[in-house]
Amino acid sequence: MENNKKLQKLRTDLEQARMEKNQAEHQLKRAENRLKYRESMSRKERTHRLIVVGAIVEQYFPELKELTEIQMSAVFGSLDLEVFHQALKEAILQNGKEVDA
Repeated sequence: MENNKKLQKLRTDLEQARMEKNQAEHQLKRAENRLKYRESMSRKERTHRLIVVGAIVEQYFPELKELTEIQMSAVFGSLDLEVFHQALKEAILQNGKEVDA
């Protein structure tokens, strides 16, 4: 008789633990979904920005339209990026001065 009570108590505890586990999993899933939603918004904004920047680059360098991704990577890999970065920074500073004037 006492064994039956212990067994019943163990079963009740097991069922309670299962319910708590299911609740915790559900709360975790909801938190993950909220995080995915927030990340997708910033991801959409980034994607939009990349598309716009790519379109501008293609406007000034139409030759790039004909290149595959691998070819484009090779081209940019062969550039002297330090010189490119410096020229880009100078152009940005110059453009900023023109906008402020």
